[in-house]
Amino acid sequence: MKIPRNRKNDYSREAIESRAEFLSGHCGYKIEHLSKSNIDPETTRGNIERIIGFAQVPVGVAGPLRINGEHAKGEFFVPMATTEGALISSYTRGAAAVSMSGGVNVAVTSDHIQRAPYFVLEDLFKAREFARWTEENFKDIKAVADSTTSHGKLTDYSIYIQGRIAYLRLVFTTGDAMGMNMITRASREACRFIAANFPVVEHAIESNMAVDKKPSHINTILGRGKSVTAEVLFKGSVIKRLMRTTAKKIDNAYHRQVTGAQMAGVMGSNGHVANGVAAIFLACGQDMANISESCVGYIYTETIGEDLYVSLQLPSIVAGTVGGGVSLPTQRECLEMIGCYGKGKAKKFAEVVAATVIAGEISLAASIVAGDFVSAHEKYGRNRPE
Repeated sequence: MKIPRNRKNDYSREAIESRAEFLSGHCGYKIEHLSKSNIDPETTRGNIERIIGFAQVPVGVAGPLRINGEHAKGEFFVPMATTEGALISSYTRGAAAVSMSGGVNVAVTSDHIQRAPYFVLEDLFKAREFARWTEENFKDIKAVADSTTSHGKLTDYSIYIQGRIAYLRLVFTTGDAMGMNMITRASREACRFIAANFPVVEHAIESNMAVDKKPSHINTILGRGKSVTAEVLFKGSVIKRLMRTTAKKIDNAYHRQVTGAQMAGVMGSNGHVANGVAAIFLACGQDMANISESCVGYIYTETIGEDLYVSLQLPSIVAGTVGGGVSLPTQRECLEMIGCYGKGKAKKFAEVVAATVIAGEISLAASIVAGDFVSAHEKYGRNRPE
């Protein structure tokens, strides 16, 4: 048995319906909701193959959230796609606390993405020679890589030698695109140039040292995609009135939870960064696999009198505002809602993500400390189907 395919137009509604009928017969359950959408399936060409419909995840909006960024400035209502009850309410409460405290300061501190081919040389000494040759010829390697795209630029590199294997970590900028396809093509041409001009035994375009779509210490330290830092000085009066607790209690809880996370071997120190990143990424057409690295976050807290200073570092937000899935109809609408669709908007989007996430962090922490974590989920998170 084979999945039906329409050789003339595999993105037609007829093609989708034929596959749905085939799968209904195969699994014994009528598949009908997936194929019901007012979105033209033709728009998904280049985003998916063997399409059978659309996963229609609920989208809510958190805010208003006041952001004092270099690129994101003003009040924002942030679209978040989720099936987790209480999530939007929690982020909205956090956004209120942020806004009532004067807003969140946020800035992109670095912007680059990597591809890391490996090269097998004759022996260790040849690998060391390869490192020297790469340094001497980097301008030529850069020229070859840059010639493949008008948006991406090879800016830097580093080499790590393991015996006769040299790991070449190439560093690119990609404009407003997430850019992995772009830099993969550039890296391929760079590898071909290297192999044609230096005696390489063999090579591959990726060594898993980039590290793509996985959390890693190297990207936590050096950054990947957009590295973003956010900070808020929460007023003690706001914490008391809105969160029903105190700055000192939240600060104590964070420090104790960091120790618990260290004992458990967690990468990062945060409450639920993944919740906010996943919900925004899903609403705004990002590659969902990039959540695995984008959700690594580090929270720092400090009491200043009755107030609470909170900062959040997200070292590797891998996202874009052009290319990929951002131009699909609902995804574009969500990006337009926060003024982050198209060229010149990727850094703004990263700032919105970080600002929203820090709002969710303070709300969760306060909920746990104040003792209403369970009751909030009981109120908002119960699915009561008819």
